[in-house]
Amino acid sequence: MNSFAVRRAVGREWRRYLDRLVDCRPALHAYCYRLTGNVWDGEDLAQDALVRVFCVLGRTGAPLENPKAYLIRTATNLWIDRVRRSVREQAALALERAESTAAVSVETVDGHTAVRALFARLHAQERAAFLLKDVFDLSLAETAEVLQTSIGAVKSALGRARGRLEGRKPLAGLDAPPEVVHQFATALKNKDLAAMKALCADQVVGELVGGAELATFAKARQIFVHAHMVMPRLGFGEHPRWQVADYEGEPVVLGFRTLDGVEGLNEIHRLEVIDGRIVRVRTYCFCPETLSVVAGSLGLQVLPRPYRSPSLWDVLPALVLGRRARWHKRWRK
Repeated sequence: MNSFAVRRAVGREWRRYLDRLVDCRPALHAYCYRLTGNVWDGEDLAQDALVRVFCVLGRTGAPLENPKAYLIRTATNLWIDRVRRSVREQAALALERAESTAAVSVETVDGHTAVRALFARLHAQERAAFLLKDVFDLSLAETAEVLQTSIGAVKSALGRARGRLEGRKPLAGLDAPPEVVHQFATALKNKDLAAMKALCADQVVGELVGGAELATFAKARQIFVHAHMVMPRLGFGEHPRWQVADYEGEPVVLGFRTLDGVEGLNEIHRLEVIDGRIVRVRTYCFCPETLSVVAGSLGLQVLPRPYRSPSLWDVLPALVLGRRARWHKRWRK
């Protein structure tokens, strides 16, 4: 079986799996949102739980008598493992750099301290580079290979990480600089791919949360191009527009569409920025609960969104017969 056939077979089963769990998704998201304390980590945890259960079912054929309970139990176990792993990583950092002013006393490390110290102080790329190079003693070349970046980028990340831990640099926030977010929104609105590319790092990653993840701008540009696609019969509304908003202290790009005469929130773009360059764009368009939470907080209308992208069989009725695709209708409440 060639690679395309494998991808097609897995993709078909993944879509069927998601379709069968539609009724479980609101409860899963609500639980993960409350467990993690914020909507973004909640969405990530819910997606991780879905992937884990899909793999377990495919590998073992285990019975699934209560899908909602199974998903929530899986999410709980993943979250506990994540916190425990954070504690171990922070303890390793403390032991490795005990002589440094940045060292954290092992006696003070608990779950909450570990999460704050590890995630609030460093960006994800900085944390990974620091652990691989300074804790696990990989070479610069090996670290760059693991992170799929250059040795220069690793050196830069290490410098920032050490500086933050030693108090010489400010702590890393999860929010991007407002000016970069506004520039990105303007470039998206104007379909200015050249300006967008100039804002991005060479190895920028475009991520459709819960879907595709595309490395390098040459591949990620597909996401930005498709953001302008207007096909009401497929559920992609008309008159796309974007604006920057503040959500819980983080500037984000909100995308709006008009569908059946109603304008509402259609997608959200979050940017991860290091040294003034965008390193990751996280796009939430197949995450209806997350869109609803953000829209509700900001007092906005939200459009009904599906949990996945359409397949060819989903859209054939619209393409051939000119009717509204059932793919979109079945997600509407």
